[in-house]
Amino acid sequence: MKSIKDKIAKLPKGDVHNHLHLGGSITNFQKKYSNYNIEFPKTYNGLGGMIDFIYNDLNKAMLTGDDVIFFMENAIESSIDDNIVYLEASVDMNLIRFFDQSLDRLLEVIKDLKYKYHSKIEFCPDLGVNKDLDIDQVYRDGSKCIQSGIFNGIDLYGQEVGKDLDVFVELYQEAKLNNLTTKVHIGEFSNHDSIEYAINILKPDELQHGINAIDSINTMNLILENNIQLNVCPQSNISLGTVKNIAEHPIRKLFDHGIKVTVNTDDLILFDATVSDQLIDLYENDIFSFEEIEKLCRNAIK
Repeated sequence: MKSIKDKIAKLPKGDVHNHLHLGGSITNFQKKYSNYNIEFPKTYNGLGGMIDFIYNDLNKAMLTGDDVIFFMENAIESSIDDNIVYLEASVDMNLIRFFDQSLDRLLEVIKDLKYKYHSKIEFCPDLGVNKDLDIDQVYRDGSKCIQSGIFNGIDLYGQEVGKDLDVFVELYQEAKLNNLTTKVHIGEFSNHDSIEYAINILKPDELQHGINAIDSINTMNLILENNIQLNVCPQSNISLGTVKNIAEHPIRKLFDHGIKVTVNTDDLILFDATVSDQLIDLYENDIFSFEEIEKLCRNAIK
């Protein structure tokens, strides 16, 4: 008889909060880059510590377009290994710097990946936009990406505190007109007021993280009223220090409030926890029943 852990591992799953070039397994990375002696931390000193690790350590191995393609394929293949059948993963638009600043080349790479893996996984790329990117580039390249028909959604990320979101309103309006799912990273490091601000300004379909909504009934109700899904990444929250441990994670409170939540990897290569790993952790800590785990999986598969 299969154990519950085996049953969870075998469940078809979705991963809808995944940064593609950071979404692959450490094991596959180490096989490819055996000459790089990179020690992956268990925890990071917040968002800044994670960014420092990416730029000072991980990016030593990502130097060319071929490297970027490997990182992306590692993410897709790692997802397949975890029985992910539906993958929404953001492709950072600034990755054009690895392809001679050619957006057309980056779009070609994404199209090729969709075709290569189409029989094994439904890969639906999101357009990844960093809040710190030059706004002229955001609109010049972002509009072309939205119009390309390649992307399933748009995902805005980066520093959550003190960022003006008004400058992205027209981009999000264009994305909605072209039927892209709109997402924004908010409420992991920022408070519930920032979540309400993001909802009112950008009117997103989904929030990446959004866990600090639990600090306000009004914020949780606003999420419910707007039928917004929260794409939660428990191990990411723990590794970055926003949540102490899995037992104290707010996902259950959000779930009990009626908010639609999903469980996702965020950055597998940084946090080393698959969707299955996290679902098993939630089950073994008596946070969700097996039937509720099945519901979380269904939430992520569109």
